[in-house]
Amino acid sequence: MDREAPALLPARSRRSRTGGGLLPALLALAAGGASAAEVPAVVASHSAAGLELKLEVRPAGGPSLRPGEPAVVALNFTSEGGGPARGLKPAAWAQRESNRPLECRERVRTLIENRLGRRADVDLNAWHIAYASDSGAVQVLDPVGGTSRTRSLAVINLRARPGGWAEDQARDALFVALPDTGEVVEIDTMRWRERRRLAVGGRPARMALDPDGVRLWVGQDGAEGTSNEVVAVDRQSGSVVARLPAGPGPHAIASAGTGRAAVASSAGVSLLREGSSEPLPQLGGGFSDMIFSSLADAMLLLDPREGRVLALGQDGGVVGLWPVAPGAAGLFLEPAGRLLFVPEPGEARVTVIDLARGAVAHRVPLGGAPLSVGFSGTQAYVQSEAGATVSLVALGSLVEAGTPAVTSIAAGESGLVAGEALGPMVASGPGGAAMLIAAPNERVVHYYMEGMAAPAGVIRVPQGRPLAITAVDHALRETAPGRYETQAIFPVGGRYVLPVMVQGGGFLHCFSIDLGGEEGLPLSKRLRLELEEPAGRALHAGAPAPLRMRLRGPSDNGQWREAGDLTVRVVQLAGHWQTSVPLRPLGDGLYEAEAVAPPEAGTVNLYVESPSLGLEPGTLPHIMLQAESP
Repeated sequence: MDREAPALLPARSRRSRTGGGLLPALLALAAGGASAAEVPAVVASHSAAGLELKLEVRPAGGPSLRPGEPAVVALNFTSEGGGPARGLKPAAWAQRESNRPLECRERVRTLIENRLGRRADVDLNAWHIAYASDSGAVQVLDPVGGTSRTRSLAVINLRARPGGWAEDQARDALFVALPDTGEVVEIDTMRWRERRRLAVGGRPARMALDPDGVRLWVGQDGAEGTSNEVVAVDRQSGSVVARLPAGPGPHAIASAGTGRAAVASSAGVSLLREGSSEPLPQLGGGFSDMIFSSLADAMLLLDPREGRVLALGQDGGVVGLWPVAPGAAGLFLEPAGRLLFVPEPGEARVTVIDLARGAVAHRVPLGGAPLSVGFSGTQAYVQSEAGATVSLVALGSLVEAGTPAVTSIAAGESGLVAGEALGPMVASGPGGAAMLIAAPNERVVHYYMEGMAAPAGVIRVPQGRPLAITAVDHALRETAPGRYETQAIFPVGGRYVLPVMVQGGGFLHCFSIDLGGEEGLPLSKRLRLELEEPAGRALHAGAPAPLRMRLRGPSDNGQWREAGDLTVRVVQLAGHWQTSVPLRPLGDGLYEAEAVAPPEAGTVNLYVESPSLGLEPGTLPHIMLQAESP
């Protein structure tokens, strides 16, 4: 059982309760016996440092909490006056309970520092970087500290070259089109694995999602073997519900609302509904990009051949027309939906159209040949074809008659390649203050904190060149006043320690929750390990001494009680010394190693192994001893 650090919280502020039989309610949930009225399940409450916290864990979709399925974790904070505690910065983790006690403060310290092998089973503060690479995979990185220290979290092998990218963060999904196989791969961003492959045919490329996530529209890349149609896919079933004529590709496509889209190509424009395709021959052709503005309730089209941007109403009529330079590179709409950016590489500038006024607001000269634009809440990030400069344009300076405020930072050496990007090359990190800027030719992602003169760090990608990037934030966020919530997946059932701290606020508490559900787990996941001897976890360096350990396991499988192949690996980092010693069964899970003698003083770690029980080094939490000088 974990103990709270006595010195951490004042005695007068410490009180904790388990919610009046709510842990049994969680067990009932995990067994599938709960009704919808029992959700959410309040696990526990705790008061400290002037805050009251009520912790909730409930199923995200099904009727009960199940290992391996999404769960909603919510922290409800109220202040001493009873009102919601807003603007906090809580951090939380979940870690399967072990038989090695840790003070709450020490547990949190090891989790933050990611040391002693005590990584969290569930990190409720995590955010990840995902990118589509030209090597035929989606790579997922876990940034450690947010800068140059990263680890590869997952690799989703697409088994083909990617040709299109779409993301639906609200529904934990990424979509990658594979022109060479006629498929779209749907990726689960909660579990970071392939969810399914959608057989759409032809050579799928650019895609668009309905705002409500019901439909995925898939266009074609226009190469040999392509089809002259756009496919509508039902998200729930994954089946193709419509194939609509759209003329020869490549197709630029955008959703205009539920069940409605538009497609543009060099041949012309068509309005799409699931049962029909309506050509608009009066508009002509030559269109290369399209985007929908919900603020203007209009479809925006780029014709780089004629140098124009059109706005179409819902009936297909032209409601706006603005001149741009021939050869314009694309359409990029800022998050508020008011300002449309059109990079013009031949003119070394970007044109900004104010959709609220229906006018060209600015033509902003920039260095290089601008190709792509990404956005934070306050800045536009313009990337060019050559050079090391990314131009930052303050969005607030572009409204009405303002003077554009332009700065620049160095991010990369050779810029972008025209027509190569499949999706965003700039992504906003957690909280919006940090930005990720892909430099594909250098195979890095720059990490930039807004307001600084240069990027704060470089994240080196492990494989391939990034052609589209995103930041997926799985961390707690304030969804209502005083309520901080996220979704998480508890990998297995059982008892978890859930530390919660408020950064800068003095609140810290380790909850213990039981998610049940261990019956279907492998035996190795249902075992616990305890140290019986030596008492006090102390050995004498150079002096052989016996070790006794006890396994505890389920009553329905007694294989663990007298396993004949159990060994303990004894590791001392000082001097790089280790040895493996057999453990003799003494009955009822008790095992003994007759003589262990670490050569010098220092920390000693014990790792138990058994092929018959499925135990590898690290399957069970290791036991830490201290070897003392004689």
